[in-house]
Amino acid sequence: MKRVTILICFLFYSLFAVAQKRVNAGIGYFGENISNPGIVLEFEYEKMHALDYSIPIRSDLGFHSNSDFNAITFDVHTGFRKYFESGLSLEQSIGVGLIAKNFKTDMWFFDDYGYNIPHGGKTVVGFMPSVTMGAGYNIGKEKEAIDLIWIRPKVYWDLGFRPLNLPYWALQIGFTHTFKSKSL
Repeated sequence: MKRVTILICFLFYSLFAVAQKRVNAGIGYFGENISNPGIVLEFEYEKMHALDYSIPIRSDLGFHSNSDFNAITFDVHTGFRKYFESGLSLEQSIGVGLIAKNFKTDMWFFDDYGYNIPHGGKTVVGFMPSVTMGAGYNIGKEKEAIDLIWIRPKVYWDLGFRPLNLPYWALQIGFTHTFKSKSL
């Protein structure tokens, strides 16, 4: 019985000794439809569940501008990230957030699909679910020095304006640095 208890304690310790917590921050280009410029700031809490697998929780604050409106976005994502020995990483996440648009038109805005919104020169806020896929590469020289460059295509909706069958999409390209890495 004593050996079984020692074995269980050793296995329990080894499971948590592998786990790490990382605090990351990053900045990137947010291109709605690629060509409409913007910026995204991200803060991320990443919990490693194996040496090469993590579940990050990321909050993004973004701004982008197109010919019809300026938009500020805030969303929170969670998903999966897989690291490879070569330095490559792949990720996917889902998120929810808010989008606030300040239209540059006078009273009505009509998009390419004929949907319109009366705004009267006011800021319009909508609910913004999103889906993101991504690929990154660790340019850090050591395994613990995580400096990740990434590209993330993003599909998102403005449910206060367009229905689910007409999403927006953006391309995010940026850099993330790990500020703190802590083993449990």
